[in-house]
Amino acid sequence: NRVQEHKNITVHFNSKVSGNAGFVGNFETTLENVKDPDQKSTVQHGVTVVATGGKPFQPAEYLYGEDDRVFTHLDLDGLLKENGSALKKAEKAVFVQCVGSREPERPYCSKVCCTHSMESALKLKELNPEMDVYILYRDIRTYGFREDLYKETREKGVFFIRYSLENKPQVSNGDGPLKVQVHDPILDRDVIIPTDLLVLAAAILPNEAKEVAENLKIGQNAEGFFLEAHAKLRPVDLGSDGLFLCGLAHYPKPIEESIAQAQASAARAATVLAKDIIT
Repeated sequence: NRVQEHKNITVHFNSKVSGNAGFVGNFETTLENVKDPDQKSTVQHGVTVVATGGKPFQPAEYLYGEDDRVFTHLDLDGLLKENGSALKKAEKAVFVQCVGSREPERPYCSKVCCTHSMESALKLKELNPEMDVYILYRDIRTYGFREDLYKETREKGVFFIRYSLENKPQVSNGDGPLKVQVHDPILDRDVIIPTDLLVLAAAILPNEAKEVAENLKIGQNAEGFFLEAHAKLRPVDLGSDGLFLCGLAHYPKPIEESIAQAQASAARAATVLAKDIIT
């Protein structure tokens, strides 16, 4: 609402970029209504900030979509927000990390999943301190100050079991609780964990933006994220002058990094917009 009501912001609903021409200080972008392709409008602008965002990966393993006791992180967040008391009855919960991330077809780390699991595990422990919570992980990546969160999670009694890409956990259902089988490298044997909740740390994917990339003539990597001009020297610039990017369009990142990058993009855009004339 704040965006729609702002006098300096125009929002185009149900629209997509169908054409772009010009150069820094003098761009002309054609917007097409997705419901009525004949309805087009032209926007003249000095700079472009690409912030096409991302979306969660929809798992096709671990019985997701087949058993209503299997959730993604976002599913669990919704459940905690709506009615956390419904989870108090659970005696066991299992988190599986790197679902869809760090796979051959998607080799990148989604960066936020480990922290998200720590926070969710602590919330479950707050609801029911007697609940047994397991996190099955490949590598814990709670970097920086998030390491304190990992430390707190361990102190609260959450169990951690490492697994490999070649030997992923197996999930089965039937009468009674779900059963998660995983190889424990410390015991050097398979263990079976009966659980009431199974939470999957699903990967972050970029939103489909191939048309945007083609119209703006900007590069994407193999996974569909946009490529900055230079990772060190021009981290929010795209390849052409006057084009900037931020957020999940660039790569998976937590909200504070998205905000910092958005501020950086706005600052870079201001270096162009602050000039009366560009020669």
